[in-house]
Amino acid sequence: MMGGMTQEEQIDSRRLAEASYWRVQLTELGLETTTDFEAWLAASPDNRVAWHRVQAPWNFLGEHSSAPEALAARRDALDRARREGRRRWRPPSGWRGLAASIAAVAVIGLLGSIAYWNIGRPDIYRTSLGERRSVTLSDGSTVALDGRSEVRVSFSKEERRLALVSGQARFDVAHEVTRAFSVVAGTERVIATGTAFNVDLLGSQVLVTLIEGHVVVVDERRSSAATSPPPVELHSGERLAASAARPPVVERVSVDKATAWQNGQLVFENEPLSLAVARVSRYAAHPIVVADERAAELRFSGVFDAGDVKAFVDAVTRYLPVDVQADQERGIRLQYRE
Repeated sequence: MMGGMTQEEQIDSRRLAEASYWRVQLTELGLETTTDFEAWLAASPDNRVAWHRVQAPWNFLGEHSSAPEALAARRDALDRARREGRRRWRPPSGWRGLAASIAAVAVIGLLGSIAYWNIGRPDIYRTSLGERRSVTLSDGSTVALDGRSEVRVSFSKEERRLALVSGQARFDVAHEVTRAFSVVAGTERVIATGTAFNVDLLGSQVLVTLIEGHVVVVDERRSSAATSPPPVELHSGERLAASAARPPVVERVSVDKATAWQNGQLVFENEPLSLAVARVSRYAAHPIVVADERAAELRFSGVFDAGDVKAFVDAVTRYLPVDVQADQERGIRLQYRE
């Protein structure tokens, strides 16, 4: 035994070093393969195992090669491998000796670069058509997502930052005095410390419903008090509606109706048809489009099972002056009836 390693461990280490050497060599040459590399790869099944161990982290960076962090990680790993190979080792037996330097630097450097790159990257939670999902975050908070929704979570020692990228979600926030919990959706940022609220992103419009506790909603575009609306404080049972085109409006709503989607129901109460369609579309296999402005502004009320698109369309065409056109390619179009 040498250096505390068994003979088998030394052989594994040597193969890993050789694989690391070939990864760096091929990258520097700008080649996918060479005759010598293929010969080494075919010499032993263990060589292929070592190659896959080196290639896995490299491929991970390759999948994100357009990101500046990934480019820097790959460049730094190669630079360290070359630098350490020249400085620390002077192997008399050719490239196999050089490989020992690369095993300690290139492979570990790649994995270390990946770990460093992942620090600060948001955790992404998303749902597909008609899917509902509940997620418990690292601080004990929970996020319930509606269909076709996406939430990104970035926690640090100082703050808990989230973003609702699309769809709808309910946030039940674990109380922490020292770390505010904020959610950005569209033009609005909701700030809370321990509470429950619902955020619905419908095109350019954002609906924030406070279920319990306390939140402050801030316009993300604020540059000065003279040009932007002031922060809005919400109380339980209040909903803020905001968009890029209109100032925010606060009104009393039914919390049970606002969160009925969690029980598989969609409740519309004198809502514009455009918003109702946006909610139903989260459960529709084919797109639903409101074809003109007059139809979009029509008001609509009703209660439907999530996913029952046919019942929704039938009700709309029965009670509103709207015609429907449906085909497999364009989906469903709702147009004002002259």
